[in-house]
Amino acid sequence: MLLEGKKALVTGAGRGIGSAIAEKFAAEGATIALTYRNSRTGAEAVSERILAQGGKAILLQADLMDETQTHAMVQSALEALGGLDILVNNAAGFGPQKSVTDSKWADFDTEWQAVVKPVITTTQSVLPGMQAQRYGRIVNLSATLLQRPAIGYAAHAMAKSAVLAYTRTLAREVGPDGITVNAVSPGIALTEFSLSLPETEREAVRLRTPLRRLAEPNDVADAVLFFCSPLANFITGSNLAPDGGLAVL
Repeated sequence: MLLEGKKALVTGAGRGIGSAIAEKFAAEGATIALTYRNSRTGAEAVSERILAQGGKAILLQADLMDETQTHAMVQSALEALGGLDILVNNAAGFGPQKSVTDSKWADFDTEWQAVVKPVITTTQSVLPGMQAQRYGRIVNLSATLLQRPAIGYAAHAMAKSAVLAYTRTLAREVGPDGITVNAVSPGIALTEFSLSLPETEREAVRLRTPLRRLAEPNDVADAVLFFCSPLANFITGSNLAPDGGLAVL
């Protein structure tokens, strides 16, 4: 029970990696605020599974690209849970594949709004409470695209690079308040998005991966759990890549 008594907010918890994180946290003793934008059915299913296992969870809906909705969602979580110890910024958009030469500024700006803005606005809403209690664990989801660029994903890789830079800078700023800030950067994980890609593309990545498989959502959730657990009490500003060794090649 690595998170016994902790209160956590997980964004994008209605499917994929976010769902795996929420369920793993609940199994380790945390009370979870699951947030979603459109995946209500998925979020309800996650909540039902947590409750069936004797865990505690609440559901909150918000468009995290809207600052007003984000702030209201965090306030609802704080009131319902009586505070927050953990924030996992998992939610992010993912634009269509497009080459750098064909991309306009609007394409990069759209990706920034969908990937970076939710991290910043949610964190800013949560931070005052963490600073007041002088304790907090924040984990942001980045990507191994930073180490291994892929054609067609420039806008997404650039936005995720900003998330990593934000993570490291914020870690230095709020460390004196007893708050750690770390990043987890998975490669391709077997989620709804990756399963929509051509099988040949997934297979090519699998064959390049030293461990010869793609990540399951639980592989990523384990890395996030580590950063939020007592095992990582003296780690901040770090980036962990649950990618089967792909980023080191």
